[in-house]
Amino acid sequence: MVMLTELMELILNLILRFFTRPAAIGTLCARVLTGLESAVSVVGRVVVVIAGLTFPSMAGADRLALNPPPLPLGPELSRFDPARFFEDRQDLTKALYDVRSELVSPVRPTQQEIGLLLDLASLHLSHRMIPEAQSFLDAVPEISVLTDAEPLQIRPRDIGRRAGLSAAVLGLRDDPETAPPDWADAALFDALHHIAQGQPELARPLLGRAETILDGYPPAFSDLALPQLLSAAIETESWNMAQSFASRLEQEVGGKPRADYLYLLGRAAEAGGDHVAAFDNYAAAAAKSDAWAHRARLALIELGLATRTLPNEDARLLLLQARRLWSGGVLGLVTLQQLASLDLATDHDISALDVLAEIVRLYPETPEAGTALAQADELIEKIYRSGLAGDMSLSDLVASHRAISRDYQVRPVYDVFAEPYADYLLANSASALAAAEYGAIRSRIEARDTSGAIDPEETDRIASEHVLARDRLRLKHATALMQGQSWADAEDLLDVAVSAPDDALRDNHQLLRAKLFAATERPAEVLGTRMETPTADYLRMRAEAAFGLSHWAEAQEAYELLLRRLGPDLQTRDRINLLLSAHRSGDLDRVRDLTRDFPSLGDDLAALATEMTATLPEVLPLRDDTARQRVANADNALRQLRTAEEGADP
Repeated sequence: MVMLTELMELILNLILRFFTRPAAIGTLCARVLTGLESAVSVVGRVVVVIAGLTFPSMAGADRLALNPPPLPLGPELSRFDPARFFEDRQDLTKALYDVRSELVSPVRPTQQEIGLLLDLASLHLSHRMIPEAQSFLDAVPEISVLTDAEPLQIRPRDIGRRAGLSAAVLGLRDDPETAPPDWADAALFDALHHIAQGQPELARPLLGRAETILDGYPPAFSDLALPQLLSAAIETESWNMAQSFASRLEQEVGGKPRADYLYLLGRAAEAGGDHVAAFDNYAAAAAKSDAWAHRARLALIELGLATRTLPNEDARLLLLQARRLWSGGVLGLVTLQQLASLDLATDHDISALDVLAEIVRLYPETPEAGTALAQADELIEKIYRSGLAGDMSLSDLVASHRAISRDYQVRPVYDVFAEPYADYLLANSASALAAAEYGAIRSRIEARDTSGAIDPEETDRIASEHVLARDRLRLKHATALMQGQSWADAEDLLDVAVSAPDDALRDNHQLLRAKLFAATERPAEVLGTRMETPTADYLRMRAEAAFGLSHWAEAQEAYELLLRRLGPDLQTRDRINLLLSAHRSGDLDRVRDLTRDFPSLGDDLAALATEMTATLPEVLPLRDDTARQRVANADNALRQLRTAEEGADP
């Protein structure tokens, strides 16, 4: 077999000999390559690079070998005269139209089209018209997306041109990317990337090379890059580079009061300790309207705070204005961070929560978003602990809660304090607000998925806690509605039985039902409830319900239970009702005992009570007017007792 080097030499000689016959080159090379499987990859690359030939099908490895590094863009972009943009665009557009009107090739775009498309991309990029340049690049296929069966219609040099132009487009966006590592112009665009990310220290070692690369670029690039490179040199105290960049920028601006130049003069003055000159230059730059003007506004505020010539509250007001003037990008993030810091320092909690939420919303994937969430969590906890301890007014707590609810309902810290906050509202008679909060918490609980745990025991535990929380909050919701006299809505909630295996909740459910029936004057339904461990309030409601229904024995039994529970603390009304119930049920012995134990009575009322307890005649009450009169006298006596006692013994 012919050695590889000898074969390459043979092919090169053949190409030179048939240079004027490109058609013959393809035929001849195809014959030479036949049977040389071990050398086809290298030979194919040599032929295509030199002659720009197109082969119908090439292996994937050959395509990768034909993917050269991005070309340097200085010569590519500087060939266009900045003053002839419209003429150049018209000439290139007409040439592209002429080529396309004569095409018969089934494979598109052709090499001629690709060359003109890249020329148009270069023309627009030389004027820093990024979207327009990108649109022409999008019409040129990348070699990496072609299949092995597709013809290769793009020359290797055009592959390098496209790669360089694409890298520049990505490096000139508002959020620039890093450059391909094998690109000769990478130092310039990597420096711009680090500067845009607020990392001038990473750009510092690239500044010298970036300046050299920038020499070959058109003015539109110098106009963009020089201020940024100078800013990085000042921030990193690379004074030699700063002097070089400043000299070039001064020549470029020609003494015009541009915001970037004024701002950078201010930065240099501040770095040198000349605060007066820094202030003057910042103030002049801040009057403009571009990004450099906004940097100057922020710098003015920082300078005022650093020199203690600007109070925190005034600085905060200036930042609020700056926030309205600029949003988005790194500058927008810096503005929000500074405003959040001052809000926190000056106890503007609600404003701070709004600003921190905006940082998270606008910059969700950044470390700053994580920091903002941590700050918000800490502030939320502080607000709730202060409010629930009574250290702020109820109105301030409600306003703070609404601000928190707007943006932080998904945060764990919100769930920790949501129910205690609603409890606090209920305890402070804000029943409507409390009911709304309980309803919102219940909705969130109902929406949760409790089946996510892998461990069955863990799943059961979570489900049990879910049921318990659901029942507990439903009863609290009903309590708040009853406090606000929304009886119908409360009854709808109480019509559902407690499903959690919790005796205390079940008793509370029965107590609430009894209260609702008592408040809506349904004594029979009060008697239909049952608490396993009745409270004093519940016993009183049952006794009063039975008394109102003239169920004297049941009323007496309930009042007796209440007396045993409360003892001397039994209310006067309850004592009188107990006497009446015992009297009307015919338990005169108990009436006598109760009368003896009654608090001290006046002489007249004591005589009436004694008369009431006298032995009744052995006649039927309904047939004996005297008996009926004695019962009426007894009731009258007890009513007088109750009236007198309620006035003296609450």
